[in-house]
Amino acid sequence: ALNILDKEIDYKVDMIYLDPPFSTGRDFKYQATSKEIEFTDKWNGDSYENWLDSLISKLKKVLEKDGNLFFHISAELSVTPQKILQKHFKKVEPIFWKKAHGKNTVKNKLGSVIDIIFKASEEKSYFKLVYEPLDEFYFENSYRNKDNIGLYALGSLVHDKTRSGHKYKIEHNGISYENLYGWKKNKEEMLKLIKEKKIHFGKATNGKPPRLYKKLYKHECKGKPLSNLWADIAYITRNEQDKRLYPTQKPIELLKRLIEIGCKSGGIVLDPVAGSGTTGAAALDLKRGVVLIDKNKEAVKIIKERLKV
Repeated sequence: ALNILDKEIDYKVDMIYLDPPFSTGRDFKYQATSKEIEFTDKWNGDSYENWLDSLISKLKKVLEKDGNLFFHISAELSVTPQKILQKHFKKVEPIFWKKAHGKNTVKNKLGSVIDIIFKASEEKSYFKLVYEPLDEFYFENSYRNKDNIGLYALGSLVHDKTRSGHKYKIEHNGISYENLYGWKKNKEEMLKLIKEKKIHFGKATNGKPPRLYKKLYKHECKGKPLSNLWADIAYITRNEQDKRLYPTQKPIELLKRLIEIGCKSGGIVLDPVAGSGTTGAAALDLKRGVVLIDKNKEAVKIIKERLKV
């Protein structure tokens, strides 16, 4: 990958996904029964760290200023990559992917079920917030109020005692609404919501003062904003529709989510250790351009067959 980056990539890309060797100390085969080792992940001394540092340096040169680099690593082996990424980028944020629910075969250690995907970028980089579906029961039972616009749930507008908000009174139909620790929105924003009829005016109950709530309409709900803990995408197996073609292959839905978050529409995605070509399949499905690099001839064969190129 290093030599190709030096000679072939003379333009900028909008996103890089990197799922490199982890320094696991293991050899990998495409089939368990095969006698031939397809690639090794064994390193001596500082060779892994030096190789990775050089690779990240070269990758950054082909990344747009507002681009993102996603670095995929096993949680227990994440220290060295994080150190190198922090050397080259101003912002390094971890995403925790729960790839499995548990392992019944472990005896002398805790089961490894978490991978970390570091999102590395400069101060201002492209980002699109995506949403995950709400729990179906919660979604169907949370919208218990109704007005002429539709069903709605109640969103809190007040801070608790640990935080200080905007302090002012709202007068409505002879009732004064205020909160000891302040409101989450300033008065101008609150009055705008009231004018748009997007505020629910509560009544005093059981000695508690009346409260204001923001109306959260069911038909406007996009889902739950995605957090940095992803537990809804399962690791692939040899029996699933997302067929396992490569020893370290990742689910296509995982790559699609990363591309949605980190690559602008019509942008270009680079994967310098492409393996089975999952990054390419995901990028093409989402109408992004893609550049795939892999020095392993068997991997290149898999990619060409998979992407029909």
